[in-house]
Amino acid sequence: MNAQFLIATAVARQMIERKSGVILTMTGSGVPTAGMGGAMTAWAAVDALCGQLARELGPSGIRVLWLRSNGVSASGGDPAERERSMLHRLASPDDVGKVASFLASDQAATMTATAANITSGAEVG
Repeated sequence: MNAQFLIATAVARQMIERKSGVILTMTGSGVPTAGMGGAMTAWAAVDALCGQLARELGPSGIRVLWLRSNGVSASGGDPAERERSMLHRLASPDDVGKVASFLASDQAATMTATAANITSGAEVG
């Protein structure tokens, strides 16, 4: 969480001068899962940080978005993790790259203050 805050505020200074930019970060699924410890709390804090940054930076033309994942795996991941999702898979690095590329592009110019759900249906809403 601290890293997201420090990096976002550092790049925001440059983006404010240009009056444009996209801050894109990644968090975990908001679905409570046993054994995750404080991760859920940290991800909720990142979500809240991104929402606040979007509110503060939007008037300067800066969009803030985040990708919410239940895991990323080049090899398919743990079967138990896959079973938690409706699609029975985790996002691949290629999946993440495609969504991130779209969100950072002008095709998503009206999107800000929102999470892109790439949980393969593990999280609904």
